[in-house]
Amino acid sequence: MIKIRALRPSELKQVLTLLSRYTERESEYSVLQKMQQLYIPLHRLSQLLPLNLQFMPAIFVAAAHNKVLGLIWLSRDGRHSRRWKIDHLILDPESFSYDVGTQLVNYVINRYGGEGVQTFLAYVDQYYNTGLGLLKSCGFRRCGRLHSFSHPNPGQLKLEPIALEGLREGSNADCSRLAALYNDALPPEARVCLEKSWKDFHRPVTQRSGEKLKGLFFKRWVVQDMARDCLIASIDVSTADYQDFYLTLMSNSGWENAYQDILTYAIQQVLLITGNGKIHIDCYEFNKQGIEVLEKLGFYRNSIAEVLVKDYWIPIEDKGTRLQSPILLFSGKTSPAVNCRP
Repeated sequence: MIKIRALRPSELKQVLTLLSRYTERESEYSVLQKMQQLYIPLHRLSQLLPLNLQFMPAIFVAAAHNKVLGLIWLSRDGRHSRRWKIDHLILDPESFSYDVGTQLVNYVINRYGGEGVQTFLAYVDQYYNTGLGLLKSCGFRRCGRLHSFSHPNPGQLKLEPIALEGLREGSNADCSRLAALYNDALPPEARVCLEKSWKDFHRPVTQRSGEKLKGLFFKRWVVQDMARDCLIASIDVSTADYQDFYLTLMSNSGWENAYQDILTYAIQQVLLITGNGKIHIDCYEFNKQGIEVLEKLGFYRNSIAEVLVKDYWIPIEDKGTRLQSPILLFSGKTSPAVNCRP
């Protein structure tokens, strides 16, 4: 009999084996490996807290006869407590079964949906038909595509020096305007699924101090329209090893050549730090200008992920006074047959 439960200490070794064999994202595997038995009590403590205060990713396993048949790993999508993301869904190939996968997915959706999560996200490679089929059979639908690009040697790009009017270093005071800039660029069909709040752009002192202690680099610039007192672009540059640099760019669609200008500036900033770094950047498919610029500059497309979403519940529209009386499906009366006497 298959049981789905939170990860136990005795199952940690099996889960680490599955993660090391079937995922390319070493960061999550290394975090769990370093924490080892410490993860279990911390996870249990995190589960006792409200959704917005939970600080640990959740790992649940499907097990039978002390053997882990599969695992699902999910976490909050940024600071959005009502939207969670499935980071991993891994099934043991020796006992692969759609039933195990669907049970894991349905378990976490019903568990967290019952606690108030409204939306579940998953990013799946567009060529991984098995994973796409499994999630779609669980009620997920496609809401977009995410293209991942990289350039191994940005120093070879012949870019003219650029000066951006209104450019300045970003701060936490820009959080609300950054959220507005991001959300305005979303198409209507993706707004509910991908929208962000100001909290997603806020960088508390504890986070910045922790990054410095770990030797991480992060810097943000914004381009401000002084006349309208709004932001028209933003640039984030981050790296953990000063070899792989990750860029996050946002621009107002009304600004001609905006994406190319801010990308040029970001690349030049990376080259000021190192001349042999590698640049990585993600771009949603609805940002056609961004994709065209990246292809034009010779960035390599590493992958295309289908963005799948499942809405657990949607608020019911207020009907006002149109419902004059309640609808009763069960009156609460017992059946006459129950009270009859022989």
